[in-house]
Amino acid sequence: MLILALRQSAFRHTQHTLNHTRRHFSCTRHFLSDLHTVRNLGIIAHIDAGKTTTTERMLHYAGFTRTLGSVDSGDTVMDYLAAERERGITIQSAAITFGWQNHQLHLIDTPGHVDFTVEVERAMRVLDGAVAIVDAVAGVQAQTRTVWRQAQKYGIPRVVFINKMDRDGADWKKAVGDLETKLGARTLVLTVPDPTAELDVKGGGGLRRWIDAVTLERMEFDLAADASGATLRRTTLCPDTHPASFAEAVRARVCLVEALSEIDHEIVDAFLDVDGTHTLVPPGSVRAAIRRVTLANKACPVLLGASFRNIGVQPLLDAIVHYLPSPEDVAAPLAKGADGRVAALGEASDGLVAFAFKVVVDRQRGPMVYVRVYRGTLDARMPLINATRNTAERAGRLLQMYADDTEEIPRIMRGHIGVILGLKQTRTGDTLVAQPKGKARPALLQLHGIEVPPPVFFCSVEADSPQDERPLADALASLTLEDPSLHVSVDPETGQTLLQGMGELHLEVVRDRLVRDYRVNAGFGAMRVSYREMPGCRVDQVFEYAREIAGRPARANAHISIAPLDGADGADGADGNRVEVRMPDVLEAPGCAPVVAGSEPFEAVRRALHSGLTNALLRGTILGFPIARAHVKVAQIEYFGEHASPPAAFRACAMQAVFQAMAASRPVLLEPIARCTVVCPESHLGAVLGDLNGARHGRVVSLEDAEASDGDAGNALKVLVAEAPLSAMVGYSSQLRSLTAGRGSFTMEVQGFGPMSTLQQQRVIKESQGIY
Repeated sequence: MLILALRQSAFRHTQHTLNHTRRHFSCTRHFLSDLHTVRNLGIIAHIDAGKTTTTERMLHYAGFTRTLGSVDSGDTVMDYLAAERERGITIQSAAITFGWQNHQLHLIDTPGHVDFTVEVERAMRVLDGAVAIVDAVAGVQAQTRTVWRQAQKYGIPRVVFINKMDRDGADWKKAVGDLETKLGARTLVLTVPDPTAELDVKGGGGLRRWIDAVTLERMEFDLAADASGATLRRTTLCPDTHPASFAEAVRARVCLVEALSEIDHEIVDAFLDVDGTHTLVPPGSVRAAIRRVTLANKACPVLLGASFRNIGVQPLLDAIVHYLPSPEDVAAPLAKGADGRVAALGEASDGLVAFAFKVVVDRQRGPMVYVRVYRGTLDARMPLINATRNTAERAGRLLQMYADDTEEIPRIMRGHIGVILGLKQTRTGDTLVAQPKGKARPALLQLHGIEVPPPVFFCSVEADSPQDERPLADALASLTLEDPSLHVSVDPETGQTLLQGMGELHLEVVRDRLVRDYRVNAGFGAMRVSYREMPGCRVDQVFEYAREIAGRPARANAHISIAPLDGADGADGADGNRVEVRMPDVLEAPGCAPVVAGSEPFEAVRRALHSGLTNALLRGTILGFPIARAHVKVAQIEYFGEHASPPAAFRACAMQAVFQAMAASRPVLLEPIARCTVVCPESHLGAVLGDLNGARHGRVVSLEDAEASDGDAGNALKVLVAEAPLSAMVGYSSQLRSLTAGRGSFTMEVQGFGPMSTLQQQRVIKESQGIY
């Protein structure tokens, strides 16, 4: 009770701080019309690398908060959910707006756990730049690779911050080497430790003095016991008064200019203008070259610091302003028009285009839709068209977000991020355009959506009583609206409601929110793994559909084939399937006018066949899991006329043909394979290896040193990478703690699906059917 009271007190203090600083920060609480001074950025990293701690320092030094929030104390601004404060991790990405050096920063703090990677994905979709945080001791970790790939996919320029330089075993040179070898990044080190600085023990650890390779200055942070690091003193280095520091600054400047000269021609001209002296190149020329190569994604600036010790955050904020792009610096996104052609988005005069990248359900205000405006201006109470769903919407109030605090605003301008209230049918990944006046049809432009990986874990959920069924259904509808990676389905055989998610932690958080936030009385089943089904051999199937639809007789005949697909080459979706529809150029039926390719009736039949095939792949014939690695093709159809063969008949015909063909193909089960990275002391390595190779049927991929120790040479940390069936890794966290006396940790990421042995498949079928 005491701990709960302290957390509640800390939360109230945080809210009081935000309210107190509202007036102080009002100068940046409005959208700037000059887009060159706007930065849309995200914080990305592996779990526990220091994302939220770094963000809290940014807010404090920018004047947004009066005191420093702490993850351990549970009083951070960005982690405001109860589950986040309890676990000390970021679960839901949070957006906040603040100012720095006459610039406006829209910042999104993203989760670092692999279970919430979709939060990172949809944040990346609307960002212009990112700050990647790397642990100075651990270097590049498993989730660092994942978020780095996500940033590369969207072509997002990055600034790297090597954090936790105050820890024992910190090695920034090794971390830089990891960035280059493991991520393929070209690095530009901008700050280095001052060789004359000593560890500040009184201030809690950390180096007071650092060197700026761009300006050839010494940066000294105020690390007194009662200071927050807000005071930063800069001193120009001189070879006479600071010989050791100046020599280190020269070395860092030479490395920086040489690295830039390999990828930027203008810095070479500036270098030659000063007779080839690296230290005489003007800082403005160096800074401009760094910005050019960063925006072109040719290199990444690297800065060092220790956010927990209040070191290095102000230079990081300066780097965000100097080197990351504004909305004006990035290319216009591609949009698909009504005619199917894809082209870059036009200028602002062509009308509003906004992208909904996140939805949060507020119990009082309803759905809060986070949007990025790419063209035009979004005004409050503006009539809209959801171009993705072709439905009419109307924007209600508009909000600017400050984590869980809000401020109402009259409009959201191009290049900015805000929140719309009042939208009823908009979901994550939808495109919104302005509804024109009169009866003119709007240009329904669609921006590229957000890719959501398929779920790999599931559990059953059941209301405690009939009176709890409606609240449970409403709560699940709200959660699935917020989280597109959360799936809810009903097993047609048992009638159970199944909750499917990205991992154990993901479903645990969902269960906590159902009980705590929505106050639902429900029971939850054991955590299970979501398998996939694959056809065992090629089967050709002819199926004739002859039933009544809407009171009228309908007929359709289709010849389909289904075959196993090796790999994901040519696949249409995340499960590695390939769907193919072949139709003659002309559909003819006795006594009916021919239907030619390109006409609306012809395309309606094609769409119906494709829809029937894709829907049939959602449920297999063994245990009802989705079908994967299947090549399903419509080879031939028989058409009986526009009225006798409506599109609905072809859709139903294709679905039932796939079902029969799949059942006849001797289908097999596929199980998800997880790639696990285990860090443990060397003294416990044998027990960990034995458990992975034995009980969990794993395969060791690599084993190497972690380049850090626990202070004892005999307990050097080892990094073990292994692949194992995901079903065998359920509950592994508690087992690993037991094997390593609480000193081991691991991360896990699903790599794909692999075949099972006949014995394993029989066991899974018996367990799923309740036969033991």
